[in-house]
Amino acid sequence: MREHAQYEEKWEPERNSAEWTTGRAVGWLLVGIGIGAGAALLLTPANGREVRSSIARGYRRTLNGIGDGISRGAHELRQRGSNLLHFGRRHTVEPRSQRG
Repeated sequence: MREHAQYEEKWEPERNSAEWTTGRAVGWLLVGIGIGAGAALLLTPANGREVRSSIARGYRRTLNGIGDGISRGAHELRQRGSNLLHFGRRHTVEPRSQRG
């Protein structure tokens, strides 16, 4: 073993630590979601074309919702920035040389 290897710190969660159990829980959750989605697709009464169309509509609706949210957020940020600039211009302190 190399000399510096004994000083290296390795981060590995202990088996019963919160990180370990949380990681395992998230992993099992994702496995369950995958199994549930697969079972839903296999057991649906709709044909393949209808399922694909439904998935595409949901995908487009989600993307449109995200785009709308980003647009609203950007508009709000511009409005707040404009308000701050207006407030700053109104409340600026004149330099001493210009005071009476």
